[in-house]
Amino acid sequence: MIGQFSKPGMTQVFTSYSRRDTETVDTIVGKMSQAGISVWIDREAIKAGNTWRVQIVQAIDTCPAFVLMLSPNSVASDNVRKEIDLSQDSGRTIFAVMLEPAKLPAEIRYQLAGLQFIDVQMLGFEKAVSRLIEAVKEHLAKFEPVETPQSRQAELVIQGVDLSAFTADKQQQLLDFISQLTSADRSQLQIANLSAGSVHMFVDMPATAAYELKTLALNRDPRFKQLGIASLRLNGDTKYVNTSLGNLTLAATVSPLMALWLKVPALLSPVLGATAGKILTVVLAAVLIAGAGISAPRALAPLFAPSPTSTPTQTATQAPTLTPAPSFTMTATQTFTPTATPAPTETATATPSLTPVPTYAILQGQLLSRVACRHGPGDIYLYRFGLIPGNRMEVRGRVELRQGRQLQTWLWGLPEFFPNECWVNAQDVKLDGELSSLEVVYPDKVDLPFLRDPRWPVPQNVEATRQGDEVTISWDFFDVPLGERESENSPRYVLEVWLCQDGQMTFTPIPVYDVTKVPVIDQAACAEPSHGRIVLAEKHGYVGPVEIKWPPYPLPTP
Repeated sequence: MIGQFSKPGMTQVFTSYSRRDTETVDTIVGKMSQAGISVWIDREAIKAGNTWRVQIVQAIDTCPAFVLMLSPNSVASDNVRKEIDLSQDSGRTIFAVMLEPAKLPAEIRYQLAGLQFIDVQMLGFEKAVSRLIEAVKEHLAKFEPVETPQSRQAELVIQGVDLSAFTADKQQQLLDFISQLTSADRSQLQIANLSAGSVHMFVDMPATAAYELKTLALNRDPRFKQLGIASLRLNGDTKYVNTSLGNLTLAATVSPLMALWLKVPALLSPVLGATAGKILTVVLAAVLIAGAGISAPRALAPLFAPSPTSTPTQTATQAPTLTPAPSFTMTATQTFTPTATPAPTETATATPSLTPVPTYAILQGQLLSRVACRHGPGDIYLYRFGLIPGNRMEVRGRVELRQGRQLQTWLWGLPEFFPNECWVNAQDVKLDGELSSLEVVYPDKVDLPFLRDPRWPVPQNVEATRQGDEVTISWDFFDVPLGERESENSPRYVLEVWLCQDGQMTFTPIPVYDVTKVPVIDQAACAEPSHGRIVLAEKHGYVGPVEIKWPPYPLPTP
């Protein structure tokens, strides 16, 4: 069944997509429906000025699973990003389908960290859809339907009002206001609690009215300003909806500076990403303002810029200190050792061997954005440190890996003022040298933190079988208790495979959640053999590794 609106008693899987991908999405949704999965999909185009409807908000909040159709169209959609945010805030399980290769913006990449994508181009359309249906059905079989509550509690945050001044009359005025905004009768609204700071008012109301109120907040309804309502959230939600921004925030209120930042239009975000787009927008605005100042009458120049050339000259000469040259030449002379010229012998072939010893750089890097520095090279590995823009890092190594059909490079190094090394994505770091000058260190020289804890078994009965290019890896599943995992959404296992694809051997780390069979594509025609290993994940480290006995590619029959 394909529904546009949720029906009482039904558990419908929510589908998030771009209208530009309608034809492909409709085909997938049709196959899901034929397989017995009830799907909720919005057919009405979202228009500016009326961004959200109650049905969408309620459908995300009550769905048992959230299917995300990723493509260049959907990752550029602010509405899709907000649907992802709403689904995570409601604790929905997300299934991500990569319809076409797409560069994920930083915001979406952070939201989907640790998820295993179903890649249509890698698997083929029919196999990818079958994989999606199988995964969703397996999840729904474990999902226990919960009866939709008839009432919800909304927390309203009123800024600029002291609790002592929030009299009974003002409380009644606010309840009347909520009744006018929603379909709730005044008699159905009841104040459950009040707390100080900015006044937090907890109001019990019918569930329908609660969703209406949340939808109005997402739409930045100006009427909230009448009573100073800065944000609101429903019970069970993690984040607040800021009524002036229409965004979800962890804090009940935001500073004026942060509000200004969130309101800045990211004019260049389709090219550079939302954050970089905002930064460049602000910089361009500053340049225009500066240009206007420069073009002002010369008579005013002494008042604003008595010595215009002194400051730029000083800052320009300091740039060379950021790129220390010795880091490229530290070991350049060590390749010729005394053993290169052996003692003369009677054998004519005993000529000196001058095989150069590889030398690698140690580079300095600066973080460009807020990132999680991890125990392994990828978003699926355990968190180690949190780094912020401006943090410096001594970068000592790298590794290249495949995510879907895209290649990424991760850097291993020591952040300044931190005790140990960790891994970050190269795209989040500005280096002072060439990326290729770094040594490939994983896993031969740098490995994961392995545990020896008798409570946790290494992966058992690990097998791999081959059918043509497809290798299926299986093992016995052991579920580490929730309190011993990093989080509820962290993978139970990490599968690391080195696969031959398109004539190149690439490293591919795969998060595994609640399945015990993982198929991968491994082709012929690579010089080195494919291989892999699997580890059990625990919040302090990993158990294993267990090397996979890799099935060889069958030789062609004569």
